[in-house]
Amino acid sequence: MLSLPSSELSLLVRTDFTDNAAWQRVRSAALAESVDGFSAYVTVIDERAYDGASWEDVRQAAMAGGEHAAVLFIADQSALGEDHPIQAVDLSGASRAPFRCIARELWSVDNNLNLANMDWDEFADNTDADGVFRGFA
Repeated sequence: MLSLPSSELSLLVRTDFTDNAAWQRVRSAALAESVDGFSAYVTVIDERAYDGASWEDVRQAAMAGGEHAAVLFIADQSALGEDHPIQAVDLSGASRAPFRCIARELWSVDNNLNLANMDWDEFADNTDADGVFRGFA
């Protein structure tokens, strides 16, 4: 069974190790400050033990870790592509379906869900046809 550290910060867990350069781009974009000066407050987990893990398994490991944030982020194979659509997974205990968020908007999802300024549906309901949140227009 996978285990993740207890953290009040969101976790960004790498689950695909096929392209290190793409991962570095994902990580940089996710951690970059927005034009308004906002940043995601995440702990990056870059360990091969999670290679190929499903979002369900990573969610279970996060929930079992004790203290956790409201949301978990997963950088899987899809996240290595254009715009880096990182998977956002709900950790509230409700059975809400994950959605994807482009890396440069990760700060918005992270900040607003963890501060309870907004709720899950406000982001999930604003995804495009591919299920990706690209920001509020």
